[in-house]
Amino acid sequence: VLRPDRGRVAVEGRLCPLLEVGTGFEPELSGRDNVFLNGAVLGIKKADLQKRFDDIVDFAELDEFIDTPLKHYSSGMKMRLGFSIAIHGDPDVLLVDEALSVGDRAFQAKCLDAIARLKERGITILFVSHAMDTVKHLCSSAIWLHHGETRALGDASTVINGYLKESDRREKAQME
Repeated sequence: VLRPDRGRVAVEGRLCPLLEVGTGFEPELSGRDNVFLNGAVLGIKKADLQKRFDDIVDFAELDEFIDTPLKHYSSGMKMRLGFSIAIHGDPDVLLVDEALSVGDRAFQAKCLDAIARLKERGITILFVSHAMDTVKHLCSSAIWLHHGETRALGDASTVINGYLKESDRREKAQME
């Protein structure tokens, strides 16, 4: 999404980022118009969006609100719409950055199932989260970053266990 300060990043194929709620949306436009605007930002052809439009709206569960201006949507509604556009955009790489922290449990589970199906199809998923149970469920490998530095890299369970031990140690030190 941004150029790296150092090093390099190479992406082959379509990158569909799902970042902060509301990224790539215009609040004055309707949900319908934002599907096409956000899809265009992601590089999805208008004809493809038209074919997938009903699926996008159905997945987001926003049928009755799709013609309402986005400024009247809750943060959860915006997240649902953004997530739905991203997964229906036929991504080669899906970048999800803490975006699932918004929304009810049922929709979060629906999103996790959709991510798992993309993973089964061989889509690369870059999932950024502090929700260790979700990371463990979705990821086979993990990177633990602390203040921009890599603390651990490897098997997700091993990295998560190291992270949790360090978190416990810090909490105990703060309580003393």
